[in-house]
Formats: sequence, structure tokens, C-alpha cells
Amino acid sequence: MLEVLSKLIDRFKKHLVDSSLSLLKLRLAICYLEGVKSAYRLLILFCVVVGMITLLGAGLMLVPLVVLLYTPWEPTTKAIVGVSIGAIYLLAPVIVLNILLSEKRWMRMTGATALLRKLVD
Repeated sequence: MLEVLSKLIDRFKKHLVDSSLSLLKLRLAICYLEGVKSAYRLLILFCVVVGMITLLGAGLMLVPLVVLLYTPWEPTTKAIVGVSIGAIYLLAPVIVLNILLSEKRWMRMTGATALLRKLVD
């Protein structure tokens, strides 16, 4: 009688361990997929930022140069316009990068905010 009970308990423990391991594997797979999705989004964001900085850099060099060379303005007016255009081209990427790289946006994009809410509740 004890042997039968012992075998039954062993089978039950094995079933519980197998179920727990299956659940753990499933959760690890979900975490892995979330990590891959986050890495993919970061790669896209990085490519967009690099492209934007490249275009803004080209604009920073070419647009003021063309405006200053081909306008019939006085030298002081050309200087004011050149500095103004240069300031706009320098401030635009700083503002965009500040918005894209804010901690609040990253917490929302990576799902860390939802995870923290689940852990706190």
C-alpha cells in the first residue's frame, strides 16, 4: 500500500515539476521575443536618427552656403541670415533627439512602465 502511495506521490511531483518547467520555458520564450522586438525597434530608431542627422548635416552645410552666395544682400545681412539658418539647423536635431531619447518615452516603448505597474499592483 505504501509503495503504491509513494509511486503516486512521485508521479504527482514529476507532473508538477514538468508543468512548472513548461510554464517557465513559455515565460522565458515570451521574454526573449519581447527582447527581440525591442532590439528591432531600437535598430529602426537608430537608422532613422542617423539618416536625420546626415540630412540635417548636409542641409547645415549647403542651404546657408547657397543662400549666402546667390543673394544680393549686404555682408551684414548675409551674416545674420547665415547665423540664423545655422542655429535652426543645429537646434532642430537637438530638440528631436531630446524628444526621442526621453526616459518617459523609452519606458513606454519598452513596456517597462506596464511591467512596473504589474509588479506594484
